[in-house]
Order: sequence, then C-alpha cells, then structure tokens
Amino acid sequence: MALDLWFRRALLVLAAAALTGCALPRMIDSDVQSFVGNAPALTGASYRFERLPSQADDANQDHIEALAQEALDHIGLQRSDTAPRYLAQVNLSIDTMRNPHYRPPRPRLVVGANGAVYEEWPWTLSVETPWYRHRVQLLLRDGGTGQLAYEPAAVFEGPWRDTLNLLPPMLEAALKDYPLPGKRRVVVELPATNRSER
Repeated sequence: MALDLWFRRALLVLAAAALTGCALPRMIDSDVQSFVGNAPALTGASYRFERLPSQADDANQDHIEALAQEALDHIGLQRSDTAPRYLAQVNLSIDTMRNPHYRPPRPRLVVGANGAVYEEWPWTLSVETPWYRHRVQLLLRDGGTGQLAYEPAAVFEGPWRDTLNLLPPMLEAALKDYPLPGKRRVVVELPATNRSER
C-alpha cells in the first residue's frame, strides 16, 4: 500500500515537472554549416522565393517562407518579386532517430541466501523518449545566372517535434554570420509558447 502511494506521488511530480517544462523557454543549439558559391553573396540585395515541384502543394510552405522572410529581413535582404538579385529556396525536414541519451535497462547480479547467483531486473519501467532531427536549408542563387551565392543549413536534435516552432531560432542561427562561410554551433533562445509539442 505504501509503495502504491509512493508511485502515485512520483507520477504526479513527474507530470507537474513536464507541464512546467513546456512553459519555460528552450535553448535551441543548432549545428550550422554555411557555404559560399560562385556568385557573390551580398548584403542589402533583393530576393524572391522559388519552390521545388514537391513544395508546390505543401500547405506549410507559405508559413515556412514567411518565417524565412523574417530571418532574411533581419540580415538586410529585401523581398521583391520584380527583378530580384537572388532566388531563395528554403527546405525543411524532420527525421525520427534513436535517442542518444537512452540507456536500456540491464540486470544486476545478485547473490541469494543460498549462495546462488541470479539476475535481478529493475522494477521501474524504462521507455525510450522519441528523438528528432530537424534540418533547415536556405539556398540563395543569382537571379540571372542561377549560380549559387550562399548555402546555410542548421540542424537541431532533441525530444521536440514542433518543427515550425523551432524554425525561427534555427533560421536565425543559420544566417547569423551571413555572408561568411564556416561551421559552428549557435545557441538561440526560443521563448515559451502555448504551441509546444512533445
């Protein structure tokens, strides 16, 4: 009976912690890699979005491009559908992967009263938390020649699957050092939101 009461209290504490965690800001640490192409990557230039055929019917693409526009505006690029300097393409993907922090339960050897050695498994339930890899890539191509000017990408791995919520800090990280190339880790705070998903 006492064990049952302890188990119920432990579940309540874990539930409260989970709810509190959803209301807190998240630090999004993205691995960023940027490449400079043959066309010059300029600040203050104009651009317009272009889409792959596979993106034409994607209901989320308008929202994705709106978030990308905010990030591009922040670094001084200006959206213009009339003779833009660059054609911009944004690609977003999410993959489920093995949780790198999960450790499956293992038995321990116990010596019984009669001297016999046997395996004892932990009585607690061990469940692997899902883990996700989010990746956003931006391509800036010269509007006249089609040559690549700049290609940044940001990758974030974690237990959250709300990719559209994670997209703004990932885009900010990807464009942080525009127009420089390089490989780095960039941490951006994601404010608390009611749309958080686990």
